[in-house]
Amino acid sequence: MLKTLKAKMTKQILLTVVVKEEEKGYSVICPELNVASQGETFEETISNIKEAIELYIESAEQLGIIDEVLEQLGISKEDFEKDKILPKIVTANVPIEIAI
Repeated sequence: MLKTLKAKMTKQILLTVVVKEEEKGYSVICPELNVASQGETFEETISNIKEAIELYIESAEQLGIIDEVLEQLGISKEDFEKDKILPKIVTANVPIEIAI
């Protein structure tokens, strides 16, 4: 008798990260998930935030709250039919005039 294993469907989710140059390296935050990290170089910082987000999502799966995380991102089950998933959260740069 053959056992049928339910394989996880791997998809790519495109998230926003905001990188800020600091005195000794860089800090970074993913505003959609409120996950942050840092690094000495820009490349290390991007690698670190990617790992932090992946661990956050993995933990959410283990805790059984992945549906809540996906809902927070505005991602539905139907979105998993697509190759890449774009959260329904949009970021934009808005120019604001200030006088100092």
